Amino acid sequence: MIDATGIERVIPHRGYMRLVDEIREFNDKIAVGVKYVRDDEFWCAGHFPGKPVMPGVLIVEALAQTACFTVLSSCGNNGGKTLGYFVSIENARFSHMVVPGDTLELHIEEIGAKMKMHKFVGNAFVNGKRVATATFSAIMDDNPRI
Repeated sequence: MIDATGIERVIPHRGYMRLVDEIREFNDKIAVGVKYVRDDEFWCAGHFPGKPVMPGVLIVEALAQTACFTVLSSCGNNGGKTLGYFVSIENARFSHMVVPGDTLELHIEEIGAKMKMHKFVGNAFVNGKRVATATFSAIMDDNPRI
């Protein structure tokens, strides 16, 4: 298992924008990440007041961060300096709400790669029940302009 410190050695996301707390397993094509959904998350106060629900875009982002970890780990990371940018998000579906107290399991599989472009299918689960799915592509940039 890889904890938050180990994740931050590989991907650049920090603070409230790091949406993966653990990586439970990974190889060059698949990974299982975990996000512990807490009641002090930045989105809880406004989405929705008194009845917080994790935004679907953040679930997809958590899947993408898990995928980014897998790619950068397998191709040799450069200390969190390589950035992954969404190119496409397809067929995103959300079937159940994710709320504080849930443990979100993030399952990704790489289904294609060409040069620095990678395509994944991701599924998010809570208590074994699929809550979201999406297919997405990202490009890895190891020389960002920031």
